[in-house]
Amino acid sequence: KQWYQRRVAITAGTFNKSKFEGIMAEKTKRSKGQYVHKNNKKPRKGYGPGLQTLRTSTKGIIVTANFLDTGCRRETFSLLDDFCKAKEETPVVSEDVDDEIAKEIAELNKKKKKFQIVDTTLNNFMFVAVRDETLDVTELVHNILTTLRDTKQRKTRFMQRILPVTHTCYASMEDIDKTAKIMLESIFYTKTPKTYGIIFKARNNSSIDRDAVIKSVATIATGEDEAYAEFNKVNLDNPEYTVLVNIVKTAVFMSVVKDFKLLSKYNIDELTKGFTDPAEGRVDKKTEETAVPVDKPETAVPDNKPETAVPDNKPETAMPDNKPETAVPDNTPPEMPTEQ
Repeated sequence: KQWYQRRVAITAGTFNKSKFEGIMAEKTKRSKGQYVHKNNKKPRKGYGPGLQTLRTSTKGIIVTANFLDTGCRRETFSLLDDFCKAKEETPVVSEDVDDEIAKEIAELNKKKKKFQIVDTTLNNFMFVAVRDETLDVTELVHNILTTLRDTKQRKTRFMQRILPVTHTCYASMEDIDKTAKIMLESIFYTKTPKTYGIIFKARNNSSIDRDAVIKSVATIATGEDEAYAEFNKVNLDNPEYTVLVNIVKTAVFMSVVKDFKLLSKYNIDELTKGFTDPAEGRVDKKTEETAVPVDKPETAVPDNKPETAVPDNKPETAMPDNKPETAVPDNTPPEMPTEQ
């Protein structure tokens, strides 16, 4: 329509070029939303802030799942809340006034949310930040896994592995060295013999070298000038302590855990193999497929049918001798007459 009016105005001699350009500029002007940077957009529904909000003191839990959706988030919060409530309900007998005050403060903090999901924008990977500073994350995860191993009852459907996180930092070698020293000095800088191993995993990050991180953490574990080298030995088969280093984009999640190999590398699927559902009494399909078959002895099936001889209905017939009877010639000479 604008171009038609322009053509009519040109033919009539009343065309105003500046006015026409102003009208067309207003029509083609982009909206404000197209100029907003991607990082300033609102977070996804059901998720919290992004990785840029993490601090060095942030602790939490890494959850990997087969399929990350609303059901996985719901069962994660349900599992964590159940074990936290079970720990809080344990009776503690104390007559100290300071303990009673601390208990009242803890009850007031119950109303606040203990857990918050941090949006990592990765598929099948979730980080749950813990807001309660008094909660020991490594002890909580260890308690969950040992309970699942002992009871053989799978309480989750989507969760595959849970890993505690006690320290976080920016993905650079300087920050990793500082954070590792703060984390390891309370455990490894003692004169008690212990074994350890290092597990490294990087996701969506190629700037950090795996061998450099492992070498740096190993040197920090032995102390300055290898003062604790004789007490801290490397054992990759079954270490007492395992240092976990997980890098996700620009964030590093670190922790020190116990019984990493004994608890199947903190894998829920491996721990709950052969579990039975008490409500339905059924066995997991995975274990049913991998179960070793029992060799049953072969038993002969008795044949109850009586043995009956098969009658021979053919009459017995003598076989004819078709050879002709021939007389045997007498070859004896005739007797000669004798003279008297």
